[in-house]
Amino acid sequence: MKLFQSLQFKLIIGIFAMLVPLVAYHLYTNFYAIQVVREKVASSNNDLVDLFMQSKVDQVLEDTSNYLLTRAAGDPDVLSLNLYPDNDGEYQLRKARIINRLRDDLVLYRINTFFLYSRKAQDLTVTDGNYKNFGELAGWLQKSSTNDNAEWTILRNGDEYGLFTAVHASPDVMLGAWIDVDNLLVPFRQLNLGGGGEVMMIGPNGEPLTPSSLSDTGLDDLRHHLKSLDGSYFVLEQPEGKELAVGTKSAQSDIRVVVLVPERSLLQRLTFFVRAAWLIPLGAVLVLGLYIFLLKRVLFRPLSDLIRGMRRIIQGDLNFRLAEDKTSELLFLSSTYNHMADQIKQLRIGIYEQELRVKQAELKHLQVQINPHFYLNSLHIIYSLATLKLHGNVQKMALYLADYFKFTIRTNRTHVALHEEIKHISNYLEIQKLRYPDMLDFEMHIPVPLGASAIPALTVQPFVENAIIHGIRMEGEAFIVRIEAKALTDDPELFTIEISDNGVGFPPEQLAQLGSGSFMEEADGNHIGIWNVMYRLRLYFGERAAVEFANGVTGGAVVKLTLPLQLGSDGGGHVHV
Repeated sequence: MKLFQSLQFKLIIGIFAMLVPLVAYHLYTNFYAIQVVREKVASSNNDLVDLFMQSKVDQVLEDTSNYLLTRAAGDPDVLSLNLYPDNDGEYQLRKARIINRLRDDLVLYRINTFFLYSRKAQDLTVTDGNYKNFGELAGWLQKSSTNDNAEWTILRNGDEYGLFTAVHASPDVMLGAWIDVDNLLVPFRQLNLGGGGEVMMIGPNGEPLTPSSLSDTGLDDLRHHLKSLDGSYFVLEQPEGKELAVGTKSAQSDIRVVVLVPERSLLQRLTFFVRAAWLIPLGAVLVLGLYIFLLKRVLFRPLSDLIRGMRRIIQGDLNFRLAEDKTSELLFLSSTYNHMADQIKQLRIGIYEQELRVKQAELKHLQVQINPHFYLNSLHIIYSLATLKLHGNVQKMALYLADYFKFTIRTNRTHVALHEEIKHISNYLEIQKLRYPDMLDFEMHIPVPLGASAIPALTVQPFVENAIIHGIRMEGEAFIVRIEAKALTDDPELFTIEISDNGVGFPPEQLAQLGSGSFMEEADGNHIGIWNVMYRLRLYFGERAAVEFANGVTGGAVVKLTLPLQLGSDGGGHVHV
């Protein structure tokens, strides 16, 4: 039976067809819920970043720029500073007043320092800190052109990045402000980013302006998705896990603030969905396995036993019975099968006994068929001997004939010992010697152990009779019949009986017919005895018995019987076969 055609396969496929869509739908809803939460968190963080960028960064930068423009256009000291050389006391006085006013106003703005720069004197003065720490800024100011719009520029000063702007009060005098980019991130660090979240600032080309935990691969990925940060988000693949990236660009400069939120912190708020996404498929697998186990135990195993029982019946074993099942439907099937097996067994026994009776009747009829062959010839011999007044031979003939008929009329015996069959053949041959004096002789070699073997009655005698009828010659040397029994060395359960003579042998056509087996398909009146023997051997032994026909090397016919060795009888004429 092919697997895909079995009931077991179809039921399991049906269960899978119901469970797989349910599990798939469950997984889809869970991952969809996670995606919705991810988008909501990204949108919320994006709105907060935009708000903080506008209020905490752009507003500071804009207010600072406006202050510088106002101061550069309205402060007399700033406007007149370029009129004095740097070594003049008035220059130093005016510069001090400018720096003091800038220092007083510094507390109003969330920046690091204001500065005053004279290009002609290459003089940089800062309100907070040491001017020597702003060497890169002085170099840039010396080379820069006018900046009437007070734009903010990214500049690396030492190991840190900062934003600065400078406005020209005159061609040689500039007012400006400097702010560390890390200082701009202070408000963003107040955001609730979960464990492991971080805020970073990047330049226009994606270069990090503040320290970051991102790997080189993560930074490259970030550079490729800069445009998608405007109003949206993307997911960064990091060795520690996925991170949700949102960000926005400053309206006052080229800086961009990026907020990284670990996805695991998002999923911590969705503990039920995360666990359900794994537990429900696992539970479905366990339930499916338990269901298949119960189905196999409750349904498939009893059905398998029923199928095995049917096959045993087909093979002829009627003793196999099914165990009674607790399930009512299967109990009915097992009871019905057992009852059917009992009925088939009884019916088969009845048919077998009927066949035995028919075969026994056939065998008795066949034995009766053999008996009349010899009657008429025996009466002619007695008559001839009496006419010749050979009374001694008549007496011998009477004794031989009495023993002969005593053997043949016992039709209730289906089997006889081999030595009984040989004794019967001896009587037959002695009668034939009286019929053909000085023309017939016989030799017999029967080992004692083989003489006790049971064979079907009148198995050998028809072949001896056939040899005399068809093989004896009326002139020349005496006709000799030899009977010899031998045990097979290669199979101790078989033995052979060989009947040979020195007569004319089998004609080639008849020998070919006997060897082909077509002889058994029909029997004419001349060979009814041989046909009866071969038919009875087939009934009793089947393929275990064999009859071979051949011509001897020096002439004459040879018939070899191969029979099972049957030692012992039940005393009633029926040998255990």
